[in-house]
Amino acid sequence: MPIPDLVSRLTHISPAFATTPQLHVADMTAAKQAGFTMILNARPDGEEDEDEQPPSILLKKAAQDAGLAYSYVPIINGAVFPHNALIAAGEAMADHQGPILGFCLTGMRSLRLWALASVLYGLAAPEDLLSAAQSAGLSLDSFAEHLDRLSRHEAPLYVADNAAMMI
Repeated sequence: MPIPDLVSRLTHISPAFATTPQLHVADMTAAKQAGFTMILNARPDGEEDEDEQPPSILLKKAAQDAGLAYSYVPIINGAVFPHNALIAAGEAMADHQGPILGFCLTGMRSLRLWALASVLYGLAAPEDLLSAAQSAGLSLDSFAEHLDRLSRHEAPLYVADNAAMMI
């Protein structure tokens, strides 16, 4: 099955971040050509067959071969966003310069991971992230309380919502 053009699958959230559904090995060169410098993979291996979802190790190699940084921070569909995942994503983003392309099955887990880690690491204010998502036609509203709490460094530092099965 041919993969649609990467650019047509992107949802730009801000100049520094875009999200997309599942990436494939062939997409890494296109991501580099589109101006991205890092890939944030929020999808755990094995959610689908390998032809639908290549293993992260193959995606990492393809990203690195294309000259992209690669961060693998898997978030299980329907589960909480654990504090250690927010730290892993936040550290990768804080140590990185340039636009990031996040992905998972639909793009929502990567959007949420990016937003939560951005707030935790002081890279963006909650209201700016909520507005950016809304401008892109997406919603972080169910995470607004979590974003606010994380911006104040209040526990608990895991995140879940009532629509967790829809991410």
